[in-house]
Amino acid sequence: MRSRKSLVYFALAILIVPLLAACGGPTKIDAALTTFKITLSQDSAKAGDIVFHVHNDATDLKHEFVIFKTDLAPDALPMNSEGAVDENGAGVTHIDEVEVEPGQAADLKVNLQPGNYVLICNINDNNEEHYQHGMYVGFTVK
Repeated sequence: MRSRKSLVYFALAILIVPLLAACGGPTKIDAALTTFKITLSQDSAKAGDIVFHVHNDATDLKHEFVIFKTDLAPDALPMNSEGAVDENGAGVTHIDEVEVEPGQAADLKVNLQPGNYVLICNINDNNEEHYQHGMYVGFTVK
């Protein structure tokens, strides 16, 4: 009788462990911001909750991490008259953003649906448009 109970518990464990692993929480992605560059630990993820751990590795510049859903090329986002990306422009949907001071880090949790995204810094400091200096990267959600 005891071995039968053990067998049942073992069978349940085999069924439950994969289910628990599938419910493992949000995807976590590191995003390193340096002077005019964004580097991601991965360039795609499955749809759902994603936490971007954004760290500003620059020593002298504040950066921001802005997420747009778009089918436009990363270097072809609409611009405003001040030289920054128009966050309400045609062809882009602003999802969320976070500002990060030099040497600091922040987490940005978003729920992303399948599609193409562009992640940028949209700061315009002293006529230094970070986006125009190449501070953007494409990202795909499957």
